[in-house]
Amino acid sequence: MKKYNPLNYRHLRQQLDITQLGFKTTKKIKPLSEFIGQERALSALNFGININKKGYNLYAMGPAGIGKHSLVVTLLKNRVAELPVPPDWCYIYNFDLPEKPLALQLPAGKGAVLQQDMKSLVEELGQTIVTVFESDEYRIGIKKINDYFKMKRAKKRKTVKKSKENKIPYLYKERHEKEKDLKFKLLKIMIDPIFNKIKKKYTKFNNVVDYLNKVETHFIDNASEYIIEDSKTELLHFQTDSADLVKYKINLIVDNSQLKGAPLVFEENPYYSNLISRIEHTTRQGVLVTNFNLIRAGSLHRANGGFLIIESRKLIKNRDAWEALKSAIYSQQIKIEATQQMANSIKTISLDPEPIPLDVKIILIGERSTYYFLCQHDHDFSKLFKVPIDFDEQISRNAKNILLYARLIASIANEEKLRPFHVSAIGAVIDQSTRLTEDIDKLSTYFRFIKDLVIEADYWASIKNKKTVDASDVQKAIQTQIHRMDRTKELYYEDIQRNFIVIDTSDKKVGQVNCLSVRKVGNFSYGHPTRVTARVRAGKGKLMDIQRDINLAGPMHSKAGLIISNFLASRFSTEELFSLSASISFEQLYCWTDGDSASVGELCALLSALAEVPIKQSFSITGSIDQHGKVQAVGGVNEKIEGFFDICHGRGLTGKQGVLIPEINIKNLMLREDIVEAVKRKEFFIYPIKTLDEAMELLTGRSVGKQNKKGHYLQDSIYAKVEKRLKQFAKSRAGVYKLK
Repeated sequence: MKKYNPLNYRHLRQQLDITQLGFKTTKKIKPLSEFIGQERALSALNFGININKKGYNLYAMGPAGIGKHSLVVTLLKNRVAELPVPPDWCYIYNFDLPEKPLALQLPAGKGAVLQQDMKSLVEELGQTIVTVFESDEYRIGIKKINDYFKMKRAKKRKTVKKSKENKIPYLYKERHEKEKDLKFKLLKIMIDPIFNKIKKKYTKFNNVVDYLNKVETHFIDNASEYIIEDSKTELLHFQTDSADLVKYKINLIVDNSQLKGAPLVFEENPYYSNLISRIEHTTRQGVLVTNFNLIRAGSLHRANGGFLIIESRKLIKNRDAWEALKSAIYSQQIKIEATQQMANSIKTISLDPEPIPLDVKIILIGERSTYYFLCQHDHDFSKLFKVPIDFDEQISRNAKNILLYARLIASIANEEKLRPFHVSAIGAVIDQSTRLTEDIDKLSTYFRFIKDLVIEADYWASIKNKKTVDASDVQKAIQTQIHRMDRTKELYYEDIQRNFIVIDTSDKKVGQVNCLSVRKVGNFSYGHPTRVTARVRAGKGKLMDIQRDINLAGPMHSKAGLIISNFLASRFSTEELFSLSASISFEQLYCWTDGDSASVGELCALLSALAEVPIKQSFSITGSIDQHGKVQAVGGVNEKIEGFFDICHGRGLTGKQGVLIPEINIKNLMLREDIVEAVKRKEFFIYPIKTLDEAMELLTGRSVGKQNKKGHYLQDSIYAKVEKRLKQFAKSRAGVYKLK
């Protein structure tokens, strides 16, 4: 049998040579002011924010925690500073169609000025009309009108027969018109200069001048409605709380007076009312009523002329908001829909405000799955969001990026006011970043995790009153992060140690192997050793996967089972009828499982059962099998090895225990230091395998055998025993057919 060498301990963990960094602490290096990697995303983002064409909105995609939002915001802040400040937007009363408020556009800052000017105007007009109605000229004029019509009524009554109705209607109407003319004449004289003064201020804005003309006419016509007489003092007062005065207010819905460039808005809760707009209502005599002053701006209004960032996951949950946003982008205007009746029993009075032109760039931020879903199921999406920004989860581990990573840590330390990080701490953070990627040639771009790790390492340094953070503090932070989340793992491992869950780590067993999988609980993953058993007998060529048949396995697991069945039939039953009936069981596994990383172990258990050759229980195995018997890569290899090591370590390392992994997975190894030390002391072993044959020989300690010229395996080899057993099954089955 071929001799197999375990991996050298130097291959089990990539460790940064900190002497190459050329500094001692982060005090000696310049903090990072650029982005690490993400060249593809940066290129797409720069293209998307600079192209000014319809439909070129952006979708930034990638998993949470890799800095999508930070990168987008940073670049946009630079871009908005170069763009002009957009105009203010107001809604004003429509004197011709009150239910259709008018949108008024003004240069940035002018909206607030007009709003204050109108407030001051109404106050001044109030004082003016009180003066007019209290003036001698008005009182004398009213007395003359009254005396004249008193005399005229007296003359008219002499010619009219006495009756119960002693009124002369047309005289009252004529008197009212005379009083109205007097008021108009006197008010016009006093009010015109006030309005001329404010009109002069807004000469360049024809829409404002037109509005002021209508305000003046309406105010003069209704001036007497705003005056009330004090019953005690008989003095006149201006009713500042008159409901009619709201018509002269300016509803400034977008005030850009404080901006230095284009707006940049992040809408955290993209409901319709937050994103598009809302019209508030008040109750009056059981009826919901509103006015143009109760129109509230949405984030589209505030971002108009700039950029709006929205989380896609939240947006598509609000169907009304999503559809309204698409309509706004298509029409390039913000149209506020009239409020729907809240209930059949409650009548509402609402508005139909004039739409506001829209010029905004939308940036959606979310997962790739959401992007692909929208591309497939929403035909509008690809038309409106033409610029995907795809963020990488990892970057190359090279000298340039390592130095950038060190500067990133320095930036975090500066921003969070942390202690300086010693070069050993930087090395520990970078090594942990590589472990996150499961690739010794890569670094993680999950910068949220890196920031958390840096902050927590500083905390543990503070507990010991250190002036700098070193590698031990980083390791302490990693260990405590794991300890906060590993209760489930500890319970499972405890059940194994107490034999409630049977995992053998010594002796040999026929048809039984230790397979390794990964369980994820929240954001924490851990190795999950599982005992896999196989039973065989003569049958109709059916392989029963118990986990799959009880609907506790996913499609990838089922696929692996079919590959195993086909491999056995094609390799060992090329001449005879495939007459194996077998069952495979994941013992004491009561939850959903998926994936094919146990398929090499399952096949080894079946071959052991067929050949009746025992498997060493001191080994565990992980790997995916193909139809030709080659071992393929799997994920979570570090957690898997560590899981079996922890079980063996808990029972006592014997120097015979180990794990078999696909050879291709060597580049994924970033194992814990204690495992590296155990391998170095030859107390634990890790064997790389390329084929099923290698796995069987390592697990059994026996040769699988070679085929002769006729295609049969040599006697006493494992595969010869398998071949012989399958022939026996085929004969047995053939005998059953003859009897029938």
